Amino acid sequence: MPLVRGDLLEGVDDMTDQFSHWLARERVALRDRLFLMVQACLIELTKYGRAPEKSLKLIAERMLTFEPEREQSYRALIEAYGRNGMLDEARRIHGTLCVMLQREYGLTPSPETVAVTRRVFASRFSYGPAIAPINPTDERPRVAFLSPLRLDMTPHGDLIKFFVEDVANELGRNRAFLALAPHSSFKIDHHSGMPVDNSILRADYTVSGFIKPDKGVTALALRMAKCSGGEVVWAAEFPIDAEGLSKSFSLLSLRIAANLGSAIERDRLAAPRANFGGSSYLHYLEGQKWLSNCDLPKLRRARKSFKQSVDTNPAFAPPRARIAQTLYLEWIQLGGRDPDLLNVAREQSDIALALDPNDAIGYWMKATVALYQRDFEECESRLAEAEALCPNSADLQLQYGDALSHLGDPDTGWRKFERALDLNPLPPDHYWWAGASIAFHQKDYQKTIDLCGKLADDEPVLSMLASTHALMGDLGRARDYASRIKDLFPGGMAIEKSATVVPDRLEDHRRLNLEGLRLAGVV
Repeated sequence: MPLVRGDLLEGVDDMTDQFSHWLARERVALRDRLFLMVQACLIELTKYGRAPEKSLKLIAERMLTFEPEREQSYRALIEAYGRNGMLDEARRIHGTLCVMLQREYGLTPSPETVAVTRRVFASRFSYGPAIAPINPTDERPRVAFLSPLRLDMTPHGDLIKFFVEDVANELGRNRAFLALAPHSSFKIDHHSGMPVDNSILRADYTVSGFIKPDKGVTALALRMAKCSGGEVVWAAEFPIDAEGLSKSFSLLSLRIAANLGSAIERDRLAAPRANFGGSSYLHYLEGQKWLSNCDLPKLRRARKSFKQSVDTNPAFAPPRARIAQTLYLEWIQLGGRDPDLLNVAREQSDIALALDPNDAIGYWMKATVALYQRDFEECESRLAEAEALCPNSADLQLQYGDALSHLGDPDTGWRKFERALDLNPLPPDHYWWAGASIAFHQKDYQKTIDLCGKLADDEPVLSMLASTHALMGDLGRARDYASRIKDLFPGGMAIEKSATVVPDRLEDHRRLNLEGLRLAGVV
């Protein structure tokens, strides 16, 4: 595109009539070829909604400089910016077009342009604001350890003080809340665990206690209370004599920290149930029911239920994340042809995380959308955060394993898959589909076929079966599957869908799958 600086032989004016007619035809043909190429380039760049802004602006500048009155160029740019999720730029191009048409021709945009503009902006108003709420401060709950009573009069009091500090440091590993440094919190005066002045610590929970002798054994009695009303949410006693501490200092510290962390999480999980209301939650559950089957009509019914949940309570984060899930699954079902579905899914997962940064589902969906947009680094980091928040979710372990396989580490992905099966030993069909995909990346073709055989319906894995049998040398079976694929996806659509949808990071993985389909005779 940068090589085209104007019309062919621009400036030539001394010519015969025959040459003039030829040159006019060639100029028109060259322009048509240029604009066709540019429009194809825009579609390819924005295939996943992640085209570099610099590239789009360069194309826009070239197109509009070369022929500033060509409405089709503006229309292609509006659509490209929309596919890339850059709605402000799409509005700017549309405004520039309207001004140009009015100035040059006294006209308004054509019906074709109006239809494109309406389509680009229509979906963004379906799920509430597209801008995530801004939280300038860290709203995670703050936990303060107050100095145990009678510490100075207790033998080995300094040792116990450092023990409590170790518990606080261990609790600091948890990402869901903030453990304040005991060096500061020990200096705060309190009455039965309630700070006299909480303005310095701004604590949401306090951990306080006292030392007491119990039949010759020193015990540390601890309790955790909510600063908002003084409600005790956890209490326990632990033996802390010097001999016991010397034997199991670390284990006891871990045990107390784990108990405290669980108590805080239980208390925080109770709040959404109390605040989000029954109607919103019922719509959410209804959506979950429809989401259990991923065909297109049920996906859209699930999204409708999740949207009703959001409409009832916009502060409820999980339905936002599930809306994102339905959108990327629909993108897959439609063959990866509409990147705007991924852009809206990304926006909804961002809003879910802004509403509740401690909800693993938001990170999970953000990671999966990033995977299909080929933002592999983002996918890895978000899945790691989701696992840290929810390490024992079978579905999350499955998604993590599948993603790791696509990211180029199928062996680690297989271990995640095995962990998912351990947590969910009688899983739904999509577990076997994901496991077969991981096995395919491991080049364990027999295991791939065995896992595909566990599905109630093999239609979702026809391409995998065709490719796998072909790569094993069983071309007869491979061509049987290829025949079924051609009936479902005529005209090479299977290859196109596989190349667009399957998000393999490594070129070797992409090439292997497509080579298997070619050997099978899909194309």
